[in-house]
Amino acid sequence: MNMQHHYEPVVDRLKTALDGKLFPSEWHQWGSRLLDHLRKPVQVAVLGGPGSGKSTLVNMMLGDQVIPRVSGIPVVEVAYGASKRTMYELADGMSVQRAGLPGDLDVPENAVRARVELPDDLLIRHNLVEVGLSGNPGHQMSMLNWVVQWADIVLWCTDEFDEGEQKLWANVPDEIKDHSFLVLTMADRQMMRGVLQDRIMDLAPIVEEEFLGLYPIATEQAITARRSGTGLNEALWQSSGGKRLMDGVLRQIENGRTADVDQATMLLNRFAPDIEPSPRPAPPRASLQQPGAPMSSAQSPRQSGDQVLKAALAMLQDCANELLNTVASGEDVDTEAVLSRCVHSMNDLAGMLHRADPDDLVLQELQSDAQEGSEMMLLFQLEKDDQAAVDAVTLLLQLKKEIAQARPN
Repeated sequence: MNMQHHYEPVVDRLKTALDGKLFPSEWHQWGSRLLDHLRKPVQVAVLGGPGSGKSTLVNMMLGDQVIPRVSGIPVVEVAYGASKRTMYELADGMSVQRAGLPGDLDVPENAVRARVELPDDLLIRHNLVEVGLSGNPGHQMSMLNWVVQWADIVLWCTDEFDEGEQKLWANVPDEIKDHSFLVLTMADRQMMRGVLQDRIMDLAPIVEEEFLGLYPIATEQAITARRSGTGLNEALWQSSGGKRLMDGVLRQIENGRTADVDQATMLLNRFAPDIEPSPRPAPPRASLQQPGAPMSSAQSPRQSGDQVLKAALAMLQDCANELLNTVASGEDVDTEAVLSRCVHSMNDLAGMLHRADPDDLVLQELQSDAQEGSEMMLLFQLEKDDQAAVDAVTLLLQLKKEIAQARPN
Protein backbone atom coordinates (compact mmCIF):
# COMPACT_ATOMS: atom_id res chain seq x y z
CA MET A 1 0.00 0.00 0.00
CA ASN A 2 1.47 3.39 -0.89
CA MET A 3 1.11 6.38 1.35
CA GLN A 4 -1.67 7.92 -0.72
CA HIS A 5 -4.10 5.13 0.23
CA HIS A 6 -3.37 5.84 3.89
CA TYR A 7 -4.65 9.42 3.75
CA GLU A 8 -7.39 9.14 1.08
CA PRO A 9 -10.13 8.58 3.71
CA VAL A 10 -8.93 11.67 5.60
CA VAL A 11 -9.03 13.72 2.39
CA ASP A 12 -12.56 12.52 1.66
CA ARG A 13 -13.77 13.31 5.18
CA LEU A 14 -12.10 16.72 5.16
CA LYS A 15 -13.68 17.66 1.82
CA THR A 16 -17.12 16.55 3.04
CA ALA A 17 -16.76 18.61 6.21
CA LEU A 18 -15.59 21.70 4.29
CA ASP A 19 -18.40 21.36 1.73
CA GLY A 20 -20.87 21.11 4.60
CA LYS A 21 -19.34 24.16 6.32
CA LEU A 22 -18.97 22.17 9.54
CA PHE A 23 -15.89 24.05 10.77
CA PRO A 24 -16.08 27.41 12.57
CA SER A 25 -15.05 30.27 10.30
CA GLU A 26 -11.67 30.70 12.02
CA TRP A 27 -10.80 27.04 11.25
CA HIS A 28 -12.35 26.77 7.78
CA GLN A 29 -9.48 28.46 5.95
CA TRP A 30 -6.94 26.29 7.68
CA GLY A 31 -8.94 23.16 6.75
CA SER A 32 -9.01 24.31 3.13
CA ARG A 33 -5.24 24.76 3.16
CA LEU A 34 -4.77 21.27 4.58
CA LEU A 35 -7.04 19.81 1.90
CA ASP A 36 -5.05 21.58 -0.80
CA HIS A 37 -1.77 20.22 0.61
CA LEU A 38 -3.07 16.66 0.83
CA ARG A 39 -4.39 16.67 -2.72
CA LYS A 40 -1.11 17.81 -4.26
CA PRO A 41 2.23 16.00 -4.46
CA VAL A 42 4.95 17.42 -2.22
CA GLN A 43 6.94 19.95 -4.25
CA VAL A 44 10.70 19.35 -4.10
CA ALA A 45 12.64 22.20 -5.71
CA VAL A 46 16.22 21.56 -6.89
CA LEU A 47 18.01 24.91 -7.16
CA GLY A 48 21.46 26.09 -8.14
CA GLY A 49 23.51 28.09 -10.58
CA PRO A 50 24.68 26.91 -14.00
CA GLY A 51 26.89 23.82 -13.76
CA SER A 52 25.99 23.14 -10.13
CA GLY A 53 24.84 19.57 -10.87
CA LYS A 54 21.07 20.08 -10.62
CA SER A 55 20.12 17.92 -13.59
CA THR A 56 22.52 15.16 -12.61
CA LEU A 57 21.09 15.17 -9.09
CA VAL A 58 17.51 14.90 -10.38
CA ASN A 59 18.52 12.05 -12.67
CA MET A 60 20.20 10.32 -9.74
CA MET A 61 17.08 10.61 -7.60
CA LEU A 62 14.96 9.18 -10.41
CA GLY A 63 17.42 6.43 -11.33
CA ASP A 64 17.18 7.36 -15.01
CA GLN A 65 18.54 9.87 -17.52
CA VAL A 66 15.44 12.05 -17.56
CA ILE A 67 16.88 15.55 -17.97
CA PRO A 68 19.54 16.11 -20.65
CA ARG A 69 22.86 17.40 -19.37
CA VAL A 70 22.49 20.52 -21.53
CA SER A 71 18.82 21.42 -21.86
CA GLY A 72 18.93 25.21 -21.51
CA ILE A 73 15.41 25.22 -20.01
CA PRO A 74 15.15 27.37 -16.86
CA VAL A 75 12.46 25.23 -15.20
CA VAL A 76 11.98 21.48 -15.61
CA GLU A 77 9.28 19.71 -13.60
CA VAL A 78 9.22 15.92 -13.29
CA ALA A 79 5.85 14.49 -12.22
CA TYR A 80 3.79 11.32 -12.30
CA GLY A 81 2.01 10.37 -15.53
CA ALA A 82 0.49 7.28 -17.08
CA SER A 83 3.13 7.27 -19.82
CA LYS A 84 6.39 9.00 -20.68
CA ARG A 85 5.75 12.37 -22.28
CA THR A 86 7.16 15.91 -22.25
CA MET A 87 5.26 19.18 -22.49
CA TYR A 88 7.10 22.40 -23.33
CA GLU A 89 5.99 25.94 -22.62
CA LEU A 90 7.47 28.33 -25.17
CA ALA A 91 8.51 31.95 -24.73
CA ASP A 92 5.56 33.15 -26.82
CA GLY A 93 3.07 31.35 -24.54
CA MET A 94 2.44 28.44 -26.90
CA SER A 95 2.88 24.83 -25.76
CA VAL A 96 4.24 21.72 -27.45
CA GLN A 97 3.63 18.14 -26.34
CA ARG A 98 5.71 15.16 -27.39
CA ALA A 99 5.93 11.51 -26.42
CA GLY A 100 9.06 10.33 -24.63
CA LEU A 101 11.74 11.99 -22.51
CA PRO A 102 13.59 15.21 -23.33
CA GLY A 103 16.80 13.28 -23.97
CA ASP A 104 15.07 11.40 -26.77
CA LEU A 105 13.81 14.52 -28.51
CA ASP A 106 14.88 17.80 -30.00
CA VAL A 107 14.22 20.44 -27.33
CA PRO A 108 12.55 23.57 -28.79
CA GLU A 109 15.00 26.45 -28.81
CA ASN A 110 12.59 28.92 -27.19
CA ALA A 111 11.34 26.60 -24.44
CA VAL A 112 11.18 28.33 -21.04
CA ARG A 113 9.63 25.47 -19.10
CA ALA A 114 9.17 21.72 -19.44
CA ARG A 115 7.02 19.17 -17.64
CA VAL A 116 8.18 15.57 -17.88
CA GLU A 117 5.73 12.85 -16.87
CA LEU A 118 6.83 9.34 -15.88
CA PRO A 119 4.89 6.24 -14.75
CA ASP A 120 6.95 6.07 -11.54
CA ASP A 121 4.94 5.36 -8.37
CA LEU A 122 7.35 7.39 -6.23
CA LEU A 123 6.26 10.49 -8.14
CA ILE A 124 2.70 10.06 -6.89
CA ARG A 125 4.00 11.41 -3.60
CA HIS A 126 6.23 14.21 -4.86
CA ASN A 127 7.32 16.23 -7.86
CA LEU A 128 10.91 17.24 -8.60
CA VAL A 129 11.30 20.74 -10.05
CA GLU A 130 14.70 21.87 -11.30
CA VAL A 131 15.10 25.66 -11.30
CA GLY A 132 18.19 27.35 -12.67
CA LEU A 133 19.45 30.53 -10.97
CA SER A 134 21.26 32.47 -13.69
CA GLY A 135 21.61 36.04 -14.89
CA ASN A 136 22.10 39.05 -12.66
CA PRO A 137 21.43 38.96 -8.89
CA GLY A 138 18.06 40.67 -9.36
CA HIS A 139 16.83 37.97 -11.73
CA GLN A 140 18.13 35.24 -9.44
CA MET A 141 16.30 36.80 -6.50
CA SER A 142 13.08 36.96 -8.53
CA MET A 143 13.35 33.27 -9.38
CA LEU A 144 14.07 32.37 -5.75
CA ASN A 145 11.09 34.43 -4.52
CA TRP A 146 8.90 32.57 -7.00
CA VAL A 147 10.19 29.20 -5.78
CA VAL A 148 9.49 29.84 -2.08
CA GLN A 149 5.85 30.57 -2.90
CA TRP A 150 5.19 26.93 -3.81
CA ALA A 151 8.12 24.73 -2.71
CA ASP A 152 7.77 22.38 0.27
CA ILE A 153 11.39 21.17 0.27
CA VAL A 154 14.44 22.80 -1.33
CA LEU A 155 17.70 21.15 -2.37
CA TRP A 156 20.33 23.83 -3.00
CA CYS A 157 23.03 22.39 -5.27
CA THR A 158 26.49 23.92 -5.13
CA ASP A 159 30.18 23.08 -4.94
CA GLU A 160 31.05 25.80 -2.42
CA PHE A 161 28.02 27.94 -1.39
CA ASP A 162 29.86 31.23 -1.84
CA GLU A 163 28.95 34.68 -0.51
CA GLY A 164 26.63 35.43 -3.42
CA GLU A 165 24.66 32.23 -2.81
CA GLN A 166 24.58 32.90 0.93
CA LYS A 167 23.18 36.37 0.31
CA LEU A 168 20.43 34.97 -1.88
CA TRP A 169 19.51 32.24 0.59
CA ALA A 170 19.40 34.67 3.53
CA ASN A 171 16.13 36.07 2.14
CA VAL A 172 14.33 32.71 2.21
CA PRO A 173 11.62 32.36 4.92
CA ASP A 174 12.54 30.22 7.92
CA GLU A 175 9.69 27.80 7.29
CA ILE A 176 11.34 26.88 3.96
CA LYS A 177 14.85 26.74 5.45
CA ASP A 178 13.59 24.27 8.05
CA HIS A 179 12.83 21.81 5.23
CA SER A 180 15.84 22.43 3.01
CA PHE A 181 19.17 20.72 2.34
CA LEU A 182 22.50 22.10 1.17
CA VAL A 183 23.85 19.57 -1.35
CA LEU A 184 27.57 19.68 -2.09
CA THR A 185 27.68 18.14 -5.54
CA MET A 186 30.77 16.61 -7.12
CA ALA A 187 32.08 15.74 -3.66
CA ASP A 188 34.39 13.10 -5.15
CA ARG A 189 36.29 15.77 -7.12
CA GLN A 190 36.59 17.96 -4.03
CA MET A 191 37.85 14.98 -2.05
CA MET A 192 40.50 14.27 -4.68
CA ARG A 193 41.64 17.89 -4.43
CA GLY A 194 41.81 17.54 -0.64
CA VAL A 195 39.33 20.37 0.03
CA LEU A 196 36.11 18.53 0.91
CA GLN A 197 36.55 18.22 4.68
CA ASP A 198 37.74 21.81 5.06
CA ARG A 199 34.74 23.00 3.05
CA ILE A 200 32.34 20.99 5.16
CA MET A 201 33.88 22.42 8.35
CA ASP A 202 33.71 25.98 6.99
CA LEU A 203 30.05 25.56 6.05
CA ALA A 204 29.01 23.81 9.28
CA PRO A 205 28.02 26.96 11.23
CA ILE A 206 26.11 28.32 8.22
CA VAL A 207 24.28 25.05 7.69
CA GLU A 208 23.35 24.86 11.37
CA GLU A 209 21.50 28.17 11.07
CA GLU A 210 20.27 28.08 7.49
CA PHE A 211 19.50 24.45 6.50
CA LEU A 212 18.14 21.22 7.86
CA GLY A 213 21.37 19.47 6.86
CA LEU A 214 24.46 19.31 4.64
CA TYR A 215 24.77 16.45 2.14
CA PRO A 216 28.04 15.94 0.25
CA ILE A 217 27.35 13.65 -2.72
CA ALA A 218 29.39 12.10 -5.51
CA THR A 219 26.49 12.25 -7.95
CA GLU A 220 28.04 10.29 -10.81
CA GLN A 221 28.99 7.45 -8.46
CA ALA A 222 25.46 7.46 -7.05
CA ILE A 223 24.04 7.16 -10.57
CA THR A 224 26.41 4.28 -11.29
CA ALA A 225 25.30 2.58 -8.07
CA ARG A 226 21.64 2.72 -9.14
CA ARG A 227 22.39 1.52 -12.67
CA SER A 228 24.45 -1.48 -11.65
CA GLY A 229 23.78 -4.40 -13.97
CA THR A 230 23.08 -6.69 -11.02
CA GLY A 231 20.76 -4.24 -9.27
CA LEU A 232 21.52 -1.55 -6.72
CA ASN A 233 25.14 -1.49 -5.63
CA GLU A 234 24.48 -0.93 -1.92
CA ALA A 235 28.09 -0.19 -0.96
CA LEU A 236 28.56 2.42 -3.70
CA TRP A 237 25.11 3.88 -3.08
CA GLN A 238 26.04 4.37 0.57
CA SER A 239 29.57 5.71 0.03
CA SER A 240 28.48 8.14 -2.70
CA GLY A 241 26.13 9.94 -0.31
CA GLY A 242 23.15 9.11 -2.51
CA LYS A 243 21.44 6.92 0.05
CA ARG A 244 21.74 9.45 2.84
CA LEU A 245 20.31 12.23 0.68
CA MET A 246 17.42 10.13 -0.64
CA ASP A 247 16.59 8.90 2.85
CA GLY A 248 16.60 12.46 4.14
CA VAL A 249 14.35 13.77 1.38
CA LEU A 250 11.88 10.88 1.63
CA ARG A 251 11.79 11.28 5.40
CA GLN A 252 10.90 14.95 5.03
CA ILE A 253 8.19 14.09 2.50
CA GLU A 254 6.70 11.51 4.84
CA ASN A 255 6.95 13.82 7.87
CA GLY A 256 5.19 16.60 5.98
CA ARG A 257 2.41 14.33 4.78
CA THR A 258 2.00 12.78 8.22
CA ALA A 259 1.81 16.20 9.86
CA ASP A 260 -0.93 17.30 7.44
CA VAL A 261 -2.88 14.08 8.00
CA ASP A 262 -2.55 14.40 11.77
CA GLN A 263 -3.72 18.01 11.75
CA ALA A 264 -6.66 17.19 9.48
CA THR A 265 -7.61 14.25 11.71
CA MET A 266 -7.58 16.38 14.82
CA LEU A 267 -9.65 19.05 13.10
CA LEU A 268 -12.19 16.44 12.05
CA ASN A 269 -12.27 14.77 15.46
CA ARG A 270 -12.97 18.15 17.07
CA PHE A 271 -15.64 19.55 14.76
CA ALA A 272 -16.92 16.71 12.55
CA PRO A 273 -16.32 13.38 14.33
CA ASP A 274 -19.23 11.62 12.63
CA ILE A 275 -18.23 12.45 9.05
CA GLU A 276 -17.50 9.27 7.10
CA PRO A 277 -15.28 9.05 3.97
CA SER A 278 -17.00 8.91 0.63
CA PRO A 279 -17.68 5.36 -0.60
CA ARG A 280 -14.92 3.87 -2.72
CA PRO A 281 -14.99 0.72 -4.85
CA ALA A 282 -14.74 -2.32 -2.61
CA PRO A 283 -11.63 -4.53 -3.00
CA PRO A 284 -12.04 -8.17 -4.04
CA ARG A 285 -13.93 -10.19 -1.45
CA ALA A 286 -10.92 -12.32 -0.56
CA SER A 287 -8.93 -9.27 0.46
CA LEU A 288 -11.55 -7.71 2.70
CA GLN A 289 -10.26 -9.50 5.80
CA GLN A 290 -6.91 -11.22 5.48
CA PRO A 291 -6.01 -13.79 8.17
CA GLY A 292 -4.56 -12.03 11.16
CA ALA A 293 -5.43 -8.54 9.86
CA PRO A 294 -6.98 -6.10 12.36
CA MET A 295 -10.70 -5.54 12.18
CA SER A 296 -12.00 -2.19 11.02
CA SER A 297 -13.25 0.28 13.60
CA ALA A 298 -16.84 -0.74 12.83
CA GLN A 299 -16.00 -4.32 13.73
CA SER A 300 -13.95 -3.58 16.88
CA PRO A 301 -15.78 -4.67 20.04
CA ARG A 302 -16.07 -2.44 23.08
CA GLN A 303 -13.28 -3.08 25.58
CA SER A 304 -13.30 -2.94 29.35
CA GLY A 305 -11.86 0.12 31.03
CA ASP A 306 -8.91 -1.82 32.41
CA GLN A 307 -8.07 -3.24 28.99
CA VAL A 308 -8.12 0.20 27.42
CA LEU A 309 -6.04 1.82 30.16
CA LYS A 310 -3.48 -0.98 30.05
CA ALA A 311 -3.09 -0.63 26.26
CA ALA A 312 -2.94 3.17 26.51
CA LEU A 313 -0.20 3.05 29.14
CA ALA A 314 1.86 0.62 27.05
CA MET A 315 1.50 2.82 23.97
CA LEU A 316 2.45 5.99 25.85
CA GLN A 317 5.42 4.22 27.46
CA ASP A 318 6.65 3.15 24.01
CA CYS A 319 6.35 6.74 22.85
CA ALA A 320 8.23 8.02 25.92
CA ASN A 321 11.01 5.46 25.42
CA GLU A 322 11.37 6.42 21.77
CA LEU A 323 11.58 10.14 22.58
CA LEU A 324 14.09 9.52 25.39
CA ASN A 325 16.27 7.44 23.07
CA THR A 326 16.18 10.26 20.54
CA VAL A 327 17.44 12.75 23.12
CA ALA A 328 20.01 10.30 24.54
CA SER A 329 21.50 9.66 21.09
CA GLY A 330 23.37 12.95 21.32
CA GLU A 331 22.25 14.01 17.85
CA ASP A 332 20.38 17.23 17.14
CA VAL A 333 16.72 16.72 17.99
CA ASP A 334 14.35 17.06 15.04
CA THR A 335 11.62 19.28 16.53
CA GLU A 336 9.18 18.53 13.75
CA ALA A 337 9.66 14.78 14.14
CA VAL A 338 9.08 15.03 17.92
CA LEU A 339 5.87 17.01 17.37
CA SER A 340 4.70 14.54 14.73
CA ARG A 341 5.36 11.62 17.09
CA CYS A 342 3.44 13.31 19.91
CA VAL A 343 0.49 14.07 17.62
CA HIS A 344 0.43 10.44 16.44
CA SER A 345 0.41 9.20 20.03
CA MET A 346 -2.37 11.60 21.04
CA ASN A 347 -4.49 10.45 18.09
CA ASP A 348 -3.85 6.82 19.03
CA LEU A 349 -4.79 7.55 22.63
CA ALA A 350 -8.04 9.25 21.64
CA GLY A 351 -8.91 6.29 19.42
CA MET A 352 -8.21 3.80 22.21
CA LEU A 353 -10.35 5.68 24.72
CA HIS A 354 -13.17 5.99 22.19
CA ARG A 355 -13.37 2.19 21.97
CA ALA A 356 -13.97 1.85 25.70
CA ASP A 357 -17.25 1.37 27.54
CA PRO A 358 -19.11 4.70 27.15
CA ASP A 359 -20.68 4.35 30.62
CA ASP A 360 -17.33 4.28 32.44
CA LEU A 361 -17.20 7.65 34.26
CA VAL A 362 -13.41 7.53 34.74
CA LEU A 363 -12.87 6.95 31.05
CA GLN A 364 -15.32 9.70 30.15
CA GLU A 365 -13.10 12.19 31.97
CA LEU A 366 -9.98 10.83 30.27
CA GLN A 367 -11.73 11.00 26.90
CA SER A 368 -12.41 14.68 27.52
CA ASP A 369 -8.79 15.27 28.54
CA ALA A 370 -7.55 13.46 25.42
CA GLN A 371 -9.85 15.58 23.23
CA GLU A 372 -8.52 18.77 24.80
CA GLY A 373 -5.01 17.38 24.39
CA SER A 374 -5.62 16.84 20.68
CA GLU A 375 -6.58 20.48 20.31
CA MET A 376 -3.47 21.57 22.19
CA MET A 377 -1.30 19.35 19.98
CA LEU A 378 -2.83 21.08 16.99
CA LEU A 379 -1.60 24.42 18.27
CA PHE A 380 1.84 23.06 19.20
CA GLN A 381 2.30 21.69 15.68
CA LEU A 382 1.41 25.07 14.20
CA GLU A 383 4.06 26.78 16.35
CA LYS A 384 6.79 24.31 15.25
CA ASP A 385 9.45 25.50 17.69
CA ASP A 386 11.50 23.89 20.45
CA GLN A 387 9.19 25.11 23.20
CA ALA A 388 6.18 23.63 21.40
CA ALA A 389 7.95 20.26 21.25
CA VAL A 390 8.73 20.43 24.98
CA ASP A 391 5.10 21.33 25.75
CA ALA A 392 3.84 18.46 23.56
CA VAL A 393 6.02 15.90 25.37
CA THR A 394 4.98 17.33 28.76
CA LEU A 395 1.31 17.03 27.83
CA LEU A 396 1.71 13.37 26.88
CA LEU A 397 3.57 12.59 30.10
CA GLN A 398 0.85 14.33 32.12
CA LEU A 399 -1.84 12.22 30.44
CA LYS A 400 0.26 9.11 31.05
CA LYS A 401 0.38 10.00 34.74
CA GLU A 402 -3.41 10.54 34.87
CA ILE A 403 -4.04 7.18 33.19
CA ALA A 404 -1.66 5.39 35.55
CA GLN A 405 -3.51 6.90 38.54
CA ALA A 406 -6.91 6.00 37.06
CA ARG A 407 -6.05 2.37 36.37
CA PRO A 408 -7.00 0.03 39.22
CA ASN A 409 -4.11 -1.87 40.85
